Amino acid sequence: MRRQPWIDRRLLLPLGVVVGVLVLLAGVVDDWSRDFTSHEAFIAEGASDPTLRPLTSRRSLADLVEAVRRAAGRIRNLEYIGVASDETGARILFLRTHRVLRLKSDVVIEVTDLAGRRIVSGESRSRLAIGDLGSNPRTLRRILAELRDVLEGSTRIPGESRDGRT
Repeated sequence: MRRQPWIDRRLLLPLGVVVGVLVLLAGVVDDWSRDFTSHEAFIAEGASDPTLRPLTSRRSLADLVEAVRRAAGRIRNLEYIGVASDETGARILFLRTHRVLRLKSDVVIEVTDLAGRRIVSGESRSRLAIGDLGSNPRTLRRILAELRDVLEGSTRIPGESRDGRT
């Protein structure tokens, strides 16, 4: 008598797909409490994540705007849209196209002039108003990391990763 398998073979493929998706999510999701429900992220003073707190500099407004543009130029799929500035600061606009599903996020980096110093803050919002799986906070963290690198005078080639690999 032939023994029955413990699972029907027809279920193996769907089960494999579900397990694969769960493994992928486990590697992508940073904050399970926000990544499925929020479609926006902010660089703000009271951010619980210290890597998403504003950057302060004494450089001129024009220098910081140019530094933000150079920093963003190092990030793939981040397209410069334009800048709007006045006497109190500047708003630099970008469009982020995510690699896998080609979803789009609007990224705004603000440089505010405040009594002799400039404060860099910003936001990233997915156009599709559902959970972003952490892509918006990752985008802002990456911009801030690249901006710090540019301000420190790194000569790294655009498109090259922080550890020197392309």
